[in-house]
Amino acid sequence: MKKTVINASARLLIGFLILFFIPVVSATEESDYHHFYQEQSALLYQGDEIVVSLESAIYVENQESVTISVVVEEEGMYYPFFTYLIESDSVLPTQMHLQVNDSLQFKELNNVIFRSNWQRSSETVTDRYGNEIVGEITKLKEAINSYLYDSTGLYDRPLAIYLKKGENKLHFTSLEGELTISELQLHSEKSLNILNIEKDQVGEVAGTNKVSAQGEFPVEQNASSIRPGAIFDSSVTPYDPKKRVLNILDSASFYSNGDSVTYELVIPEDGYYYLSLHYRQDSRIDFPVFLNIYIDGKIPSESFFRQPMPYTTKFAHKTISNKEEQMIPIYLESGARKVTFEISGEPSAAIFRGVTTIISEIQELSLQITDLLGGTVDRNRDVNIEEYLPGTKDQLVNWANELAELGEYATDLAGGNRLPGAYSQLAIAERQLLELEKDYRYFANRYDELTSIVTANLSTLLQESVRTGLSIDEITFHQEALGKQRNSVILAIRNFFTRFFHSFTNDDYEVRRDSANLQVWVNRPRQYVEVLQQMIDQQFTPTTGIQVDISIMPDENKLILVNASGTSPDVALSVNSSLPFDMGIRNALVDLSAMDDFDLLMESFPDNIATPYTIGDSVYALPETMNFYVMFYRRDILDALGLTVPDTLEELVNMLPALSQQGMSAFYPTAINGYKGFPVTMPIVYQYGGSFYTDDIRRTGINQEQTIQSLRYLTDLFTIYNLPKEVPSFYQQFRDGSIPIGVSDYNTYNMILNAAPEISNLWDIALIPGIPDEEGTVRRYSSGAAETSVVFKSSDRKEDSWEFLQWWHSAETQVAFGIELQTTNGKEYIWNTANIEAFEQLPFITKHKQVILEQTKWNAEVPRSVSSYMIEREVNAIYNGVVIDGKNLRRLTDRSAKIIDRETMRKLEEFGFYSNNEMQKPYPSIAEVTHDAED
Repeated sequence: MKKTVINASARLLIGFLILFFIPVVSATEESDYHHFYQEQSALLYQGDEIVVSLESAIYVENQESVTISVVVEEEGMYYPFFTYLIESDSVLPTQMHLQVNDSLQFKELNNVIFRSNWQRSSETVTDRYGNEIVGEITKLKEAINSYLYDSTGLYDRPLAIYLKKGENKLHFTSLEGELTISELQLHSEKSLNILNIEKDQVGEVAGTNKVSAQGEFPVEQNASSIRPGAIFDSSVTPYDPKKRVLNILDSASFYSNGDSVTYELVIPEDGYYYLSLHYRQDSRIDFPVFLNIYIDGKIPSESFFRQPMPYTTKFAHKTISNKEEQMIPIYLESGARKVTFEISGEPSAAIFRGVTTIISEIQELSLQITDLLGGTVDRNRDVNIEEYLPGTKDQLVNWANELAELGEYATDLAGGNRLPGAYSQLAIAERQLLELEKDYRYFANRYDELTSIVTANLSTLLQESVRTGLSIDEITFHQEALGKQRNSVILAIRNFFTRFFHSFTNDDYEVRRDSANLQVWVNRPRQYVEVLQQMIDQQFTPTTGIQVDISIMPDENKLILVNASGTSPDVALSVNSSLPFDMGIRNALVDLSAMDDFDLLMESFPDNIATPYTIGDSVYALPETMNFYVMFYRRDILDALGLTVPDTLEELVNMLPALSQQGMSAFYPTAINGYKGFPVTMPIVYQYGGSFYTDDIRRTGINQEQTIQSLRYLTDLFTIYNLPKEVPSFYQQFRDGSIPIGVSDYNTYNMILNAAPEISNLWDIALIPGIPDEEGTVRRYSSGAAETSVVFKSSDRKEDSWEFLQWWHSAETQVAFGIELQTTNGKEYIWNTANIEAFEQLPFITKHKQVILEQTKWNAEVPRSVSSYMIEREVNAIYNGVVIDGKNLRRLTDRSAKIIDRETMRKLEEFGFYSNNEMQKPYPSIAEVTHDAED
């Protein structure tokens, strides 16, 4: 086949357009602190500490701003030093945006962090099965002295700012949380302990003293989610082969740059001591986690600064040593001494910055090539990219060389002679770039591999590089060298078999058949169940006298069968919202609408959220959580393109050409791979005024004119306006910038918030774009139903079950559960409660919470019916037929309507509503959303 060759005139025109008319998005327009410091270091202030005069304490309210006037006698780089107090109970750290003289001096000032100190109770708390569980944590509401630190934790050093001679304005805006500043000083570098660390001292260690502290119980920590853990490992103390005992500091919680824990040990007499840790570090393969170690608030010598903790899959002893592996003692006076371990991200920060820069440059080149070639790859077209974008070939080699240098740096940090497994993506990306350069003749047909280099390797590397988990079993000050860890083989074998045989009789949170207690099954992992059982035992049972057994649900899809066999529980929690209808229509569940105070309780939830499990006037479940949909957008990219956040779908469509010009697009949730159910197809149907039902249950509404037009509007987004038909991962493409805007749900929100560090502070959420009605009100209907709670009709304790559900769904309980879940298990465990009053009090980012709550006013759900599964299936088939196969919409809807109506009649007969060619009893009315949400 003859290949198309672009002529010289076309090359000139395209090159001219690329160079002069096509804007290119760059994510590196703002300088980072690393470069800012290098450029301004000659201006470092060298004088004494300056106390800034404050007339009174300055209170920065959540989401508000304050300006502090600072006067200096000479220009220079100063380190602000704050004395502050955080009095709120929020588990989120206070985050501020700081402008100096109306300017953002470097991008880290977008988000500076003010931490609180926390203390977790070391009192032994056990569940009903004798297993130790994590105790409560308390915020220490005390004044804290701290410099200015960025939120990424990539710098050990605090942040310095440039101040001109005379008056300067420091403008603080709260992004999250509140803060009271009682004192502000300006320091020079000579005041910084972390930059003035003494050399290691040589001292004679004499004596036999040895004091230890258990790693699972620090006396203080700077993040609420740092927690103890329980493992079955006979090499740690304490240990029980039968019961779970808290015996380590959990690496799944102690992993973020800047996280710190403090222990207190009593030194018996003055002298030199070694410091050792019994630890495990299996998060970074072949690569150490670095610790800054403070004794009584000061790093004693250089070996205690960025001390490497090598990779080990088993618990091992590590004595603080120098680079030559010589143990370094420190002099300690007798009495109580505090030792603090802080995770340092700065040793590997150069890798993070280098990879981030390469990602940005690769994305920029990808966009330029897309502008040149269009959005699709033509395998039959020869294009010499070098003629249009000179230097591209060399750039591929340069990136590969830079990655190789970063790999060598990582190897040096690890102290080995080969690339650590933790940074294997560097070598993979380097090899891919060199292969593209080697086969450069066909680069135009393979340039999309650049994107895969970013998403599959480099972005993943960034995500993993900020999780540097460390488990600590024991901390020891000692004067005699610790001997090798002695694990008795016989003891280990005995513990193994004890644990093995106990597993056959261990029934913790297992389904109980012989208990007289209220039986509650929960369709969630053990972390959730442990917190819930503890709250029940401490709060619900003492108040009501009702004993409750919590069991982890075997399989929610078998609940109907369990009910038929007569072995169902009294209550089931976290049941998918599609199941209560199927069980309710089979008379398996209690109609909760008949229970006392039902209407009062339902006022706590979003409107219409109970629609899927409502049959006529009967409601067979209570909403437990909600799966909110919002619009995600990259602020940096939209600002660079001069685009505003769209309010309507029409505005979203209108911005597609500008995105397409940059090789980008937008995401709508029907582009997910796989089944397109009601939650993603319903919004536009309802926004456009369509419906899935008619007044006659025997006739579906999908072939009504308004519904056909709404489905046409939906499919036109993909067939006419060219939204991507299938997006393997919106989360990934949102991260790499190829899809900088889109509508998605709670799960995406959680992933972007907690697993996309390279774009933190660059994205935001907004109300989903909708379709205006005749009065101009934008309809933003979206789905919100998620998990539910049900009571089985076979239960002989219906009143107790209802009392339990009233307690569980109350705002007070939901708030307590959500906070405890997050403080116990980590920031990723966001509890998306359906109780609006509780949601308002949970630790979501405030401005995001406001958007989510506003979006819940437009909550809409498709009613379930005896044939709703067939309606959902056929709508999915219509969508795929039009978008994927290019078939005629009206023909598809007519065909699907017949299939649905036929299935509806069959199900009506099955459930006794229809026989002998006539309705035997009226089918409960179906009410679809037909009104606008209240303002």
